[in-house]
Amino acid sequence: MTIKNSFSSDFSHLVEQARNTPKPLFSGAWSAIELQPDVFVPQSFTIGVVVQPLNDRLYFKLLDNFKKFECLYEERLSLNELREFFTYAEETLRLASQQRISIPEVGFDTASLHLSAPLFTSGDDIEMTVERLFSEVVVMAHRSQKKRTEFISIDTMQARSMVNDELKRIAGMDFEHIVNQSTYGSLVEEDGVKHFLDLNLITNRACGSVTSAFYKSPQTVELNLLKSSRDLTTYSRIHHMDSIGLFLLTPEEGTMGPKEFSKIEDMIDQYEWKLEQDGFRVVSMSSPAALATEIYDWAKPTLR
Repeated sequence: MTIKNSFSSDFSHLVEQARNTPKPLFSGAWSAIELQPDVFVPQSFTIGVVVQPLNDRLYFKLLDNFKKFECLYEERLSLNELREFFTYAEETLRLASQQRISIPEVGFDTASLHLSAPLFTSGDDIEMTVERLFSEVVVMAHRSQKKRTEFISIDTMQARSMVNDELKRIAGMDFEHIVNQSTYGSLVEEDGVKHFLDLNLITNRACGSVTSAFYKSPQTVELNLLKSSRDLTTYSRIHHMDSIGLFLLTPEEGTMGPKEFSKIEDMIDQYEWKLEQDGFRVVSMSSPAALATEIYDWAKPTLR
């Protein structure tokens, strides 16, 4: 037997069992957000991270506690000055996220803030990747003594599935007259061009959406709200709907840090007030069953 044939016979069973290495769900780049409080002193601090999957928007997380800066700078730098830096950084990054600006093109109009050179990253969950990088590189972040239960986000498709299960039980035969049977939303054609609108609740005189706000990132919640409200407004105008409903599945208190939870609540409260002025009915709840009950109460008068 030749060496070649011997090798083939010895290892052929391993080749048969070989499997392709699973690819990560996303790949992209990340950068550290650097703050140099005093431009005359060449000393900077990492205060957050930015992550951007390929051909997607920015995700970011910023430090929200400045106590350690007091120890370093004492009277040389006030907390108000620090808050101004952080507020400006958050506003700039949120705008960059909405406009899908790439990391190298993000610019701050101050010498005190900049992003580090982008580095490659990948993973299965974008928000978990942001949290991991933040915990690894932002050394000034508060370290809790108790290890908090890992937060797992719920996307809109998952939220709708959870609410639908409850709505089937509550609404019975009416379920089919409330929930859009197409899982791909609604296609609207104008001048021969089809436009996709993502909404899953359609009756004779009303349209609505179940949307996930079950995230740790206020930016993700905000973008979900913007997208859902825009699609609902467009659909209701085209089809002359009497009622528009936006139903948000939110995280329960205690599933994340108090400050993170407060930011999510504040974001939802701001949009809830604005949308209600435009005629929306907005309901936010952490229980799929309670949210399904609200949906049925809202939809029932518009079924006939």
